Parts: sequence; structure tokens; C-alpha cells
Amino acid sequence: MSSSARSAIGLRITAMPSGTGQALIVIAAMAASFMWASGHDDQRCIELGLLAVMAAFMMTRSEAADGIAGLNPIARACLAGFFALGAVSVLNADSLTHALYEWSMLLLLLLTAASLAAGLSRAGNSGLLLVLQCVGAISALYSLRVLLVYAATLANTNHLDMLDLAIGFSNIRFLNHTQTVLLPFIVLLYLQAPKSSVLRRVWIALAAFWWALLFVSEARSSILALGAGCAVAFAIRRFQASSFLKAMALAALAGGIVYLLGFILLPMLVGLRPFDAAANVLQRTAADPTSGRTLLWHLACQLMAAHPWLGIGPQHFAHYGATLGIGAHPHNFIMQIGVEWGIPALSCLLGAIGIGVRGLVRTGAHIAESDSSNQQILVALLATGAAIVVDGLFSGVLVMPQSQLAIVLYLACAVGWVKSRQATLAQHATMPLRWLIAGLAFAAAAGLAIAVAPSVVGHALHEPPTPAELAANPKAYWPRMWETGYF
Repeated sequence: MSSSARSAIGLRITAMPSGTGQALIVIAAMAASFMWASGHDDQRCIELGLLAVMAAFMMTRSEAADGIAGLNPIARACLAGFFALGAVSVLNADSLTHALYEWSMLLLLLLTAASLAAGLSRAGNSGLLLVLQCVGAISALYSLRVLLVYAATLANTNHLDMLDLAIGFSNIRFLNHTQTVLLPFIVLLYLQAPKSSVLRRVWIALAAFWWALLFVSEARSSILALGAGCAVAFAIRRFQASSFLKAMALAALAGGIVYLLGFILLPMLVGLRPFDAAANVLQRTAADPTSGRTLLWHLACQLMAAHPWLGIGPQHFAHYGATLGIGAHPHNFIMQIGVEWGIPALSCLLGAIGIGVRGLVRTGAHIAESDSSNQQILVALLATGAAIVVDGLFSGVLVMPQSQLAIVLYLACAVGWVKSRQATLAQHATMPLRWLIAGLAFAAAAGLAIAVAPSVVGHALHEPPTPAELAANPKAYWPRMWETGYF
């Protein structure tokens, strides 16, 4: 391909920036979930395989320790307190296996984010852009897969089902959780691409299609979260947020048009029932504004009041929530951590989040107003972070495997970018910290192996549920660790 041709489509072929390798491994796992998984359990198995690989890196390399060393000391203390209190909660839980799984999973996800952040801080903006482009590429491939299935369904005039639009996911909400995190990244790619490039049009078309999927799937939580994220970004950055907000509004407007033409008019033209999401949303909201969440929240508050210090044990809401039969988690990450890990652990987690947000916001003071590229990155990171928090108040974005990996990528990009903007030299972990992180990675990997070894093969092979799983999940499956979430 000639240099003029590459310029026309906006491609720049350069060496892979150092420090992006582990991020690309995470993206490859997400691609496998998008393209080959056939449900929640497959996605969980892919995530477990990824964490095994990342644990090996953490035990033999220093990136995770370097990433932890680069954090604010108070944030480090908060995270240490969170996992220390969580470990005590695990030992106090009724089911050690389920509690150990959750603790080990979240610890390995955090260490993975830290490891990726250390690499991206060295790679700078070129590494961040490469990661975002790879995220955009796998999102585009997945969207093409959805479009092909949708077109084939229309061509055969078959009945249209919502899961036709969420291929590989056990519930379309689990796709929506992932969209909450990745959609702002796609809009950022549109802004960062050269104005005359084909890629710029590809990214805005992809963002529009993802908005259309949110509309057609009646994703109230994700739409509210993305709107809140934009509002927060505007409140913090004001004028500097204008280009990102305009691009997001353009994508949402185009998505609305795609929804009307592709999911209302087109099915009607071939004699099928349209996806009348707007009417369904109004009916659902009028009948039950929270879609049963108030029952979950009421139970969570009761359990939190009864077990305020150490909680009922990580993942254990799935046990108590089985009596309601509408969710294996509270659909609110604050209540989830508070009821399962205890209020002190929740306070530590919220403290770490608050310090991280403050660090991200303060980075804006060191960006020149004329530096539109970094201004757009900051706004996108602020909007995405706020969207994750708001979505987490109503959904399982912190629970499902694909959205967990998306959040890991977000944290890595945010922390890595903030560190790359600082004038100070990158911090390298001391030898004691390296040994500590390697030991924690080994302990978490061992805990995960102990917790899932009896069940992972059966779920990977799609074997029928065991008698114990069927007894706890007699009517419907509400995923937590596995799709048979109750225990």
C-alpha cells in the first residue's frame, strides 16, 4: 500500500509501542468473548484463562508491582484495607469456595489493571491510541456479526428475538454493560482520527450503531449512565468538553435514526413485528420503575444492617437473594460491596475511587487549552468513569465477565494516561513490594483454582447443571460466578 493510500484512510503503520503487549492480550480475550463465546459461562471461562496468564506475568515480571507503586499512597492504603477486610470476610463466610472465588477474581482484575497501566504509562499517547483502535476493531467485528445475523433473520422472515442482537451473551443487558464502558472510547476514536480519513467515518458509524442497540434493547441504565457521564464531563471541563459532547450527541442522534429505519421500519416492510422499544420502556417504567430492584435493595439493606462489619461474605448475596428469584446480585455495586464485604471495606473502596477521580480531574490543569487531543482524552475518561459508576448503581456492570474486562481496560488507560502526563520519572517497585505483589498474585491464582476446579470443566463443556445447581436454580438462571448463580 502506498504512503498516499495509507494517508487517505488514516492508517499509520508504526512499530508497536513498548508496554502495550499485556493490554493487547486482554483485548484478545475480549475479542474471543465477542466472536466465539456462546453465553455467560463461556465468557467466564475465557476470563479465567486470561487471569491465569496474567497471574503468571505478575509472578515473574514487575509491571503489576510498578503499577501499584505509582498509585497515590492513600489510595494504596485504601485498596490494601479493602482486600484485607475482604479476606477476613472470606474466612467468615458460609461458603468458603464462593467467597474465595470472588475475592481472588477481583484481586487479579485489579492487579491486571495495574500491570497494564504501568505499561501504558511508558507507551504514552501512541500506546493508548493503539489500544483504543484495537478495542474499536473488535467492537466493529462484533457489530458486523450482529448485523449479518440480523440481516439473515430478516431475509428469512423469521421471528426476531432480542438475543439475536446480543450474540454470545446470555442476556442483552450483559452486552449493554460492556457498551457503557466502550462506547465513549469509540467516540474518542472518531475525534482522534484525521478529519479526512475513512476511519473517522467508520468510528462514527460504529458509535451510531451501538447507540441504536442501546435504544432497541431498552437499556435504560446504560443510556442514563452515558448521559450522566457527559453531564459530569461538562460540569468539570466546560468548554474543553464541547467537541466530545458534540460527537456523542451526533452519534446518539444518528443511532436514533438507525433504530427507526433498521428496527422499526425495515421489519414492518418484510411483514415482521417491529422492535417498539419506546412503548415498551414506557409500559415497563409505569408498571415498575425499578424493574424489581427495590426488592433487591431492600434485602441488601436488611443484610447490611444485620452484618455491618464484615458483611455476609463475597458473592453471598447470590445465596440470600435466591429467596427473591430475581437476581444473584443487588444491581448496585455500593450495596453489593457493603452487604458482602462489609461497610468498612466499602469505605476503603470508595476512598480509593475518590482519590483516583481527584487525580484524573487534577490532570486537566497541566493540559494546554490548545492541546485538543489530550483535552478530548481527559473528557472521554471522565465521562466513561462517571458512566461506569452510574450504571453500577442499577446494574451488574461490576459482575459480568466481559464488562469486568472492559473496566480493567478503562482503569489501565486512565491510570496509565495520567502517569504519562506527569513530569516525574516512572516509579519502580521496591524488591519487597515486588515479592508482595507476586505473592498476592500466587495466592489469588491458587484461590481461584481451588474455587473453580470442581466446576470449570463442566461449565466449559456445557454439561447439564448438577442436581445441587438445579435445586438452587429451579426456574431460571441468574448469573454470578456461573450462569447458575444461586447456591
